[in-house]
Amino acid sequence: MARAAGNSCLVVGKKKDNVILKFKSGWNMHVSKYCVAVIGHVSNMQHKFIKYGKAGRRINLGKKSIVRGLAKNACDHPHGGGEGRKSPPSSPKSPWGWLTCGTSSNKKKYQILKKKKFKLIR
Repeated sequence: MARAAGNSCLVVGKKKDNVILKFKSGWNMHVSKYCVAVIGHVSNMQHKFIKYGKAGRRINLGKKSIVRGLAKNACDHPHGGGEGRKSPPSSPKSPWGWLTCGTSSNKKKYQILKKKKFKLIR
């Protein structure tokens, strides 16, 4: 769960069959205590500071460019279509029509606790 460049997580507490992990972002997550983990930091912490310089270099690395929804047709994206330039509808949406700003997509995948303070177990 914390495998991207420079990420890490802490074991904050333990319950019956769960362990509480705290991430750098402040999220706390319950994980089964029977899961296998690797200890330590992930390397390459300076990864986010790389300047690619041009789109061609990113394409060669396998990254496709993202087209704005506003520039698409109405049949392809909820923001698309219309004459000339105009702002998107009242709330930004994904290409599939669900809300993107202000909602978390993690709620479906994991049982996440809100930011709470836990006592460290030593």
